Amino acid sequence: MNTEQFENIGDNCEFGFVQRAHGNESGGLLRWVRSSPDALIQALRNRFEGLYAFENLSPSWDNMVSDSRYGLFFHTEMFSKDLKWVESEEKRREIYKSEKEKIDYLVEKFFRRLADPSVILVFKQNEAIALEQAEDLAQAVALYGPARLLIMRETQDKTLMGHVRQEGSYLAGYLDYLAPYSQSDQFSPLWESVLGEALVAPRVTP
Repeated sequence: MNTEQFENIGDNCEFGFVQRAHGNESGGLLRWVRSSPDALIQALRNRFEGLYAFENLSPSWDNMVSDSRYGLFFHTEMFSKDLKWVESEEKRREIYKSEKEKIDYLVEKFFRRLADPSVILVFKQNEAIALEQAEDLAQAVALYGPARLLIMRETQDKTLMGHVRQEGSYLAGYLDYLAPYSQSDQFSPLWESVLGEALVAPRVTP
């Protein structure tokens, strides 16, 4: 399956691994980022203004930083150990310059993708996202164009597993399980069925 029409927006890299399994290595702003619905909604409403400012970054994991502006977590080469930086500030600023240039490019690419009606943004969260919160996220996406939102949900209902249905102003896709956060690459094979249905799902006019 060609997954080029899909864009991962969180809450972690599970869908990034789904895309990798289908040979898709295209870069995306949020493909490998740890996020939350509230963080995404705020970032979208502010068009990611101030994203990845040096003064807002702090160690999170050994190879990840937390951006306090929005509460997003990014992979980085500004390494840390026990939540303390390994390199000097001078060295980190050298690394940061390259990373910031990439982030800025991916922000621009992200908003071009939102303007494409064929694009479907994918969000999953192991703790089920509330209907109201999902709707708020869909509305934040809609500020920038016709790209659609697909919210992934875990279900025990076998009649829903592997299928997609319209839920408010977004699509809801149902899986038998979502990968554990510690094993994000151990994803359900039903992802493929859900993505296939999402591609042909009719667009609902508000």
